[in-house]
Amino acid sequence: MTPPERELVRDRERTRRAVLEAAELAFEQKGAKASLAEIAALAGVSKSGLMHHFRTREELIAQVIKHSVSRAWEEVRAHVDLAENRPGKFTRGYVRAFTGGSEYLTRVFSPSGLLTALGTLGAAEPSEVLQQADARAWNEAFDADGLPPGRALVIRYAAEGLIAAMNSPYLTPEQLARAREELLALTEVEQL
Repeated sequence: MTPPERELVRDRERTRRAVLEAAELAFEQKGAKASLAEIAALAGVSKSGLMHHFRTREELIAQVIKHSVSRAWEEVRAHVDLAENRPGKFTRGYVRAFTGGSEYLTRVFSPSGLLTALGTLGAAEPSEVLQQADARAWNEAFDADGLPPGRALVIRYAAEGLIAAMNSPYLTPEQLARAREELLALTEVEQL
C-alpha cells in the first residue's frame, strides 16, 4: 500500500469513528429522535458522507452497538495493570474501569446514558448475535483470570451496579471509593 493509499484508509477510519462517536452522543441525548442529519453535523461530515459509511439508520445503530462494545473492552484493558502478575489482573482492571476510572463507561452506563438510549431504538435483532458473542467473551475473560468463579461474578456485577449508581444521590464519592477498595481487595486470592 502506497503512502497516499494508507492516508486515505486512515481518513476513512477517522471519519467512520467520528460518525460513530457522534451517533453515540446524539442517541444518548435525543434517543430515537436523533436524525442522521444531526449526527452528520456532529461528526463534521455531510449527510451523504455519513450514508457513504452507513447505508441505513439500522446499519448505523448496529455499528454504534458494536463500537460501544469494542470501546468497553478498550477501557477495561486500559485499566489492567500489566505489572500485576497474579490472579485477578483482568478483574481488577474491570473494577477500576467500572468504578470511576473510565469517563466513557461512566457516561455509557449511567441511567440516562447510551445503553438506555440504544434500548429504545429497536436495534434488538442485530445486537442479539453481538450480545451473545460479547457475553461469551466477557465470561471467558473472567473465567481465565484465576479467581474463584463465584467471587468473580460478585465483583463483576457489584462494579456494574456501582457504575449505574454513580452521579446519583444514592452513592457518595466516599462510598464509591470504599466500595472500590473492597472490590479490589476481593480480587486478591492466596496462591497455593
